[in-house]
Amino acid sequence: MQRKLVEMMVAVQRGTLVALHLGRLKDAGQLSATQVSFGKLDNTRMALDVARMARGILGANGITYEFPIMRHMTNLESVYTYEGTNEIHTLILGQALTGIAAFA
Repeated sequence: MQRKLVEMMVAVQRGTLVALHLGRLKDAGQLSATQVSFGKLDNTRMALDVARMARGILGANGITYEFPIMRHMTNLESVYTYEGTNEIHTLILGQALTGIAAFA
């Protein structure tokens, strides 16, 4: 249980540091679209992983209305989908890494 809590805390802190760094780059006028895609992709994945771990910790209670975990998970799933976070940002980062656009 403690390992799961530590993993969740580390993931959230890492995501916070990524967001803080990107915010500082934006303030300095040095933020690129690729960096934004990285932040959105990684932080959305991290948040979903943490929510899933939290639901697992709660066991069967994790899917009841007594705890808000499932509400957070469905909200995160919509963010993952509506901005095309997984697919679009992966394509953007793939192009940045290889120089080859996999989309038109």
